[in-house]
Amino acid sequence: MTAVSGQDRTLGNRAASATLWGGVNMALGRIVQFATTIIVARMIAPEHFGALAVAIVVQTIATNMAELGATAALARGTGDPDKIAPTVFSIALVTSGVMTAAAIALAPALATAFDDPAATPVIQVLSLTILLQGAGAVPSTMVWREFLQKPRVVVDLCSLVTVLVLVVPMALDGWGAMALAWSRVGGQLVALAGYWIITPKRYAPGFDRTVAAEILRLGMPLAMANLVVFVTLNVDYLLIGRMLDPTALGLYLLAFNLAGLPSSVITAVIRATAVPTFGRLFSEGTLGVLAARFVTGVSYGAFPISAMVIALAHPLIVTAYGGAWAPAGMALATLGVFGATRILVELFADLSVGAGKTGWLFWVQVAWLAALTPALLAGITWWGIAGAGIAHAAVACLVVIPLYVTSLTSVLHTSAWQLLRGSVRPLAAAAVAGACVWMATQGIANPAMALACGLLIGSVLYGLLTFRQGKELVAEIRGLLRSTASGPSPAGIPGSPVQP
Repeated sequence: MTAVSGQDRTLGNRAASATLWGGVNMALGRIVQFATTIIVARMIAPEHFGALAVAIVVQTIATNMAELGATAALARGTGDPDKIAPTVFSIALVTSGVMTAAAIALAPALATAFDDPAATPVIQVLSLTILLQGAGAVPSTMVWREFLQKPRVVVDLCSLVTVLVLVVPMALDGWGAMALAWSRVGGQLVALAGYWIITPKRYAPGFDRTVAAEILRLGMPLAMANLVVFVTLNVDYLLIGRMLDPTALGLYLLAFNLAGLPSSVITAVIRATAVPTFGRLFSEGTLGVLAARFVTGVSYGAFPISAMVIALAHPLIVTAYGGAWAPAGMALATLGVFGATRILVELFADLSVGAGKTGWLFWVQVAWLAALTPALLAGITWWGIAGAGIAHAAVACLVVIPLYVTSLTSVLHTSAWQLLRGSVRPLAAAAVAGACVWMATQGIANPAMALACGLLIGSVLYGLLTFRQGKELVAEIRGLLRSTASGPSPAGIPGSPVQP
């Protein structure tokens, strides 16, 4: 068997190690990010979060279109990076520059479309991160491709600390939403420098027409799918901004971010290794066999967290951010359901990219947007910001997940039951635990006490209800970690070693 860069390590060993360090990275990162949000939320008014929400919508859409999905060809780990990377660099740099200039020029019109003219300078400042991400597209993707999650911990933590160091004095000085925007620019600069330092090999821009055609064949559907999915995940901001007011938008942004915290942590840990691992497994013909195990593991960790967010929405909001943000509690409760489904959706999307089926991915996102827009209009009209969460959850459960399952069962040659059966027990146990926690904390007046008691009750109850399944999952994880520590082993993800 062929060694990899002098190291006799299988794909399973490398993926397990990278996932472990990815988890450490996300845990540290989210702690710092959560602390930053708490600090800032207590220093600025909710309407400033509304202006930031508008800017983030624009920045996110532009960022995910900026490199036209070109990094997917590099990330999958199945091609020669020396041949692919220079062309990817050129595409990312040119398109991100165009997107940055367009966002700055169109900022007044975009802010007006969201009915928040105060967001104009915030959009313009935050647009600078689009260019910075384009400049760092290749080194960050090489770090991802080569499973270099251990040094990435240092880079990402330095970036987050930079944001915290910048945002607090700016917010205290009365900068409002601009404090949030400029601090993100500073953090992105630090991340760019860090990825260039730790990347295994540095590439200069170049261009190969044949390579570009192949890159765009895979990447363009993914870029379009990313565009649609981010419009989908941000159309609620547009509708709330126009149908309600900036304060409601700020409350909703806080609730959406908090509800999405579990999904963002779990999906970020998965994404530390998902696409390059899934791409290699698919090329070996083993992805279909292992997909159900990924779904089971993700469901076991995701569902109880979302259940606790739903059951403890009000005490969680008040304890973390203060009484001024209490109206966001209803939105947080309804968005908690969407947070759980979003984790599965993100995993299914990564499985699709790993299998190279980016065209179908695009059409799933189109169907998602088409179903969500009228659902949001109805939900916001009837129930305000809480109705937006109801709309998200209903469409994800009734439209998006069934479409993904239909696609994946065909591509991976498995059945829907085989793919999803491992998630049934965690779902039922999380629902029971969440209901018991909600009932047990209704009589506790102190929000912090309710939060602490609820988390304790929910954790114990979920652990008891899923004890056998949890024991099996822990045994699998220990096996992977032992194989990682001891070098080559038949345990872990099957397949031949990664080629140089």
